[in-house]
Amino acid sequence: MPGGPKLIFDKSSLESVNLDEAVLLDEFYSSVITPLFFVECLADLEKTIRSKSTPEQLVGSLADRTPEAQAVSTAFHLDALRAELSGQFDLSKMIGKPYVPGGKAVQLGDHKGMIFKQTKEEEALQRWTAREFLQVERQLAKWWRRSLMAVDFNAMVTAVVHEIGWHWRKPKSLQDARQLADIIIDHMDPEWLLGFGIDLLGASEAKEWVLKDWIARRRPALRQRYPYFIFMLSINLFFCLVLPTQLLRNVKPSHHVDLAYLYYLPFCQVFTSKDNFHVQIVPLFLFPDQTFVNGIELKEDLKKLDELYSGLPESELRQGLTHFARHPPEDAAFLTTQLWDRYLPRWREPQPAADLDPQLQKALLDTIKKLSESPELRPHNERDMTKLDYVSMERKIHLRKGKWRRYSEDMERRIIESQR
Repeated sequence: MPGGPKLIFDKSSLESVNLDEAVLLDEFYSSVITPLFFVECLADLEKTIRSKSTPEQLVGSLADRTPEAQAVSTAFHLDALRAELSGQFDLSKMIGKPYVPGGKAVQLGDHKGMIFKQTKEEEALQRWTAREFLQVERQLAKWWRRSLMAVDFNAMVTAVVHEIGWHWRKPKSLQDARQLADIIIDHMDPEWLLGFGIDLLGASEAKEWVLKDWIARRRPALRQRYPYFIFMLSINLFFCLVLPTQLLRNVKPSHHVDLAYLYYLPFCQVFTSKDNFHVQIVPLFLFPDQTFVNGIELKEDLKKLDELYSGLPESELRQGLTHFARHPPEDAAFLTTQLWDRYLPRWREPQPAADLDPQLQKALLDTIKKLSESPELRPHNERDMTKLDYVSMERKIHLRKGKWRRYSEDMERRIIESQR
């Protein structure tokens, strides 16, 4: 079954849907979970602890609604930046895809694959969906939040004004500020800009060796050599240009997180939010083949889908979502259908049956195990995921959630037996 468009959501979008709608979100979209989502939600956990309430009262329902079956955690943006600066990450091959580091390239015979063990972000997602909030907070979210809050907006503006100069005109609109940020980047001395930008983005420890490596490579164009660095830098320059103006009002401390969400735009096809800051800013930084969806529209569409499938006969519902909701309705009046048409244009072609014959299922599981654990595995150098024969990622999911079952009763039984 196709995984659905790759979607990044923020807390505001997930808060607006109920549990049954969230299950359908998980069914029709491949969710890309950012570390910022945990930072947002666990800020509520701190409030809960101070008020002597239980964590479940504020964040438990969000954990239940968080996608799990078709979800993957993408790396923290500073880790992605450092990976690019060290030549271990190529943004040109990642547009529209989550960045999941640590994959082990393995080959068995003619079959090339990638085996992913749990990253710290994947571990956080696993703990989060298991409601182990304090573990996520203690181990990772505090560090992520400290990295974000270390950014002083006023100091950043002062640094940009002092180093770049304020001879650039004031932007007349947000769109104008976006274009002006690119003009500034393209007209500054590249060596100075590389060093200044590395400091501004919080990776100062890498500046010396990155500059040496860049010079040794005969000073390639920064947009070609470090496109993710340039993307992040343009976001910060844009914000510095608009912050002293009235183009953005009521800038709050929470905008540390809101702004940082923009760093993750390259890793999805669709971004959704109800936050007015994102409604105004995100479309300015999208790549041509990306879509912004207002969280209100997504909520309305999931509600319509919930009403549609809830009206099916009980005999159909017992077969599970993989039977009657393997793809969205063919009616293009549904937003989800429109997004599938754009990002998975072949989904309307005939699909194989969802339920595999038990013997075929066992053979498939045995093959996957062999391709992952065989002592005959050897490494390969292929990094383009589209050219691989298989990708292996482990994930635990709930077989039933809300009013929905994912599989038929027979398939549920087989899954449970296979885990014994």
